[in-house]
Amino acid sequence: MKKRKILVSIVSILVIFGAILIAISVKSNQQLNNEKDIKKTVIGALKIHEMLIYPAEYTKSPDIQIPQEVIDKKLKEVTQACEKYFSSKSGWLANRLSVYQQAVLAEAHPPTDMRTVENKITDVKFLEIKIEGDTATVVADVYAEGKSIGLALDTDKIPAPELNEITNAKGYKMSPEEQKKFAEKTEKLPKKIREYKGKSITRHYFNLAKENGEWKITSETFNFLPGYEP
Repeated sequence: MKKRKILVSIVSILVIFGAILIAISVKSNQQLNNEKDIKKTVIGALKIHEMLIYPAEYTKSPDIQIPQEVIDKKLKEVTQACEKYFSSKSGWLANRLSVYQQAVLAEAHPPTDMRTVENKITDVKFLEIKIEGDTATVVADVYAEGKSIGLALDTDKIPAPELNEITNAKGYKMSPEEQKKFAEKTEKLPKKIREYKGKSITRHYFNLAKENGEWKITSETFNFLPGYEP
């Protein structure tokens, strides 16, 4: 009788222990799946920066006119990406749509003689992921490289006296009329395309919420790491 009770007790302990292990395993798997989905959302949202750049045939020179149908297609792509990764409930989707749509238009009609050729994220290092139920916070360092082109004066084709005059000009001492004439004069001078490259590391802080089974970003802030300030 005692042996039977001992056997029953051992079986009960093993069953409870097994249930605990299963529960831990299920929780661990859920945690891993959530972290995987959160990383996917964060990286997808960051990659929108790369989507802002137009195809290579339109980035060979800052003065290339981009067709409206190409601009509309880019706006649609960016809008769909925003809807996929940002929360509409928190208002962050509306915020990001406004920012990114304006960025698409700015790239199409640059206010200066500059155009972005490449904006590439080379690495994302997740420093912290905290999950509490259906909300999460993320800290990540984002490594990026950029390349732009601009129209600069072709000094090899400008006569030395004229180049010296331009180089030594003091715009702040000119009257508005003189500044206008100077700008018109330099605008007619020979120009060449110059390439500019840069790297950055930014630390991003994300808040996320699970909506209809999918992780969405509800807010984001960032700062440049020392030595990488613009």
